[in-house]
Amino acid sequence: MLAAVLAVSLVKRTKYNASWILISIGFILIAVYRSIDLFPLLLEEKGELVTLFQKWLGLIISLVFVIGIFYIRKIFIFLRDLDLIKERSEKRVLSAIIRTEENERKRFAKELHDGLGPLLSVVKMLVSGIKDSNSVEMNKKIVDNTRQVVDEAIVAIREISTNLSPHILNSFGLKVALESFINKLKPVSGIDLSFITDLGRDRFNYNAEVIMYRVICELINNTIKHADAKTISISLNKIGTTLHLEYIDDGLGFVEESNVLNNKGMGLDNMINRLKSVNGDISIDSAPGEGMKASVDVQLISK
Repeated sequence: MLAAVLAVSLVKRTKYNASWILISIGFILIAVYRSIDLFPLLLEEKGELVTLFQKWLGLIISLVFVIGIFYIRKIFIFLRDLDLIKERSEKRVLSAIIRTEENERKRFAKELHDGLGPLLSVVKMLVSGIKDSNSVEMNKKIVDNTRQVVDEAIVAIREISTNLSPHILNSFGLKVALESFINKLKPVSGIDLSFITDLGRDRFNYNAEVIMYRVICELINNTIKHADAKTISISLNKIGTTLHLEYIDDGLGFVEESNVLNNKGMGLDNMINRLKSVNGDISIDSAPGEGMKASVDVQLISK
């Protein structure tokens, strides 16, 4: 009887699972079956009828438990399938993170090769010129030129460092870092960039800030390189525990297929992979000649 009471009390906690309901019914029927044995007088007066009833009751109990065990088996099969899905999903996410890291390494190597490599080659050539020249005036000119190239190399290193880990973002937060990035682009991009946000000086977990910053920079760079747009509108707001971005440009637009985006070098996969690591999501709406709209959501943990 106690087992039956405990089983029934757990039905709600198991969210009315069919297998547990059947097991509870089985325990109740067992309690009824055993209760009959407590009335020996009844057994004497209705011996055959009670015996028949007990036999049928025993059969029903057996059926109830068999069906309950069948449903429990289905639960274990479901849990096994769920574990397989989880394992595959974890492998896909890990693979995506590895691809993103590899793309970042390639980009970093390209920046070093294209930006810093030529400058260092020039410095080497100028220094060799000092060794070969016997003219004081010529040596002075070579030293001045070398100094200028070294200054350019320092600027290049600073730009690469900023791209890898924006110090403004680390020190002052997402709003200030984005305003700084956008203000640098305005004079040279030829695009009317508007940026609206309610973040103020709010700070969030480092990964969310960096990834949102990277995604916005990537979207802006894509528009400048591929869209031939005249205006970009960026709205970044905190809604509850979510950081929400609305990005709109009036450029050429494109067909909404990830392979088309990636063939154009627009790096949609990189953005998706970054956002997955912080439970973020991106949706893109575009059509040829109608510009592009991107919506991004990132779950936040306040500092």
